[in-house]
Amino acid sequence: MGTRLIDLSVPTAPHPLDPNIGEIERWTHERGPQLLGRAFAPLLEETAHRHGLEVVPVLDEHAFPDGVFLSNEFIRLAVHGGTHLDAPFHFGPLCEGLPAKRIADVPLDWCWGAGVRLSFRSKRPLDTISADDVEAELARIGYTIKPGDIVLIDTGWDSRWPDPSYFNTHPAMGLDATRMLVERGVRVIGIDTNGFDLPSAAMIEAFAMTGDPSVLWPCHMYGREAEYLHIERMGGLDRIPVDHGFTVACFPIRLDDAGAGWVRPVAIVHD
Repeated sequence: MGTRLIDLSVPTAPHPLDPNIGEIERWTHERGPQLLGRAFAPLLEETAHRHGLEVVPVLDEHAFPDGVFLSNEFIRLAVHGGTHLDAPFHFGPLCEGLPAKRIADVPLDWCWGAGVRLSFRSKRPLDTISADDVEAELARIGYTIKPGDIVLIDTGWDSRWPDPSYFNTHPAMGLDATRMLVERGVRVIGIDTNGFDLPSAAMIEAFAMTGDPSVLWPCHMYGREAEYLHIERMGGLDRIPVDHGFTVACFPIRLDDAGAGWVRPVAIVHD
């Protein structure tokens, strides 16, 4: 029996419509010696003076094999940039009346479990996935949700990146569908859209038309009432060859005092 690991993340890359990911400043191999030499020139001089050296070595390309140093990249990146896991603290300061878990507080065993893929590729732009939709899909694949399952919502929307529709018109989970899964013991729900709720502009427009605050980030707000996590910006869910019977690993980067963390989720499939 063989085991396959299937990457369920999307690239983390700048986009004009994405305020969460900034431009990347690159220290190339070729620029490295110059930048390093400039940064450590005061230390070289101070060391030479302290030890009475007559000659201060020059830290430049001649100090490294082939004249190149190490690469480095600096990126302005919000915790919601790229594929990431939202912890309860992102939803609000309290969850179920207690201080909400930050990303570093999330138990690791929540992020490893039986995977279930639910397909909603027929959803149109700005549609929401209802509890009835989930029930119908579970019946179609012949599966009953168990506590600890990690549920993956497959809309196929990841294939639209970098088209503006990826950000502006994606479908989303509905509040009743989210509540139903959480009440059945699901702690982690992942989706392959830019956000778990509808696009921000669509929710703001609905609020402007109705004055109803319940249209604003309903699934996120539900995270104050019941403890759960969700993964946004997943990708490649269609590459999983089965709807259930696989394992998901989605361990977040450990960040202190943060409400979310970058994650590279993986489906583990036993052939």
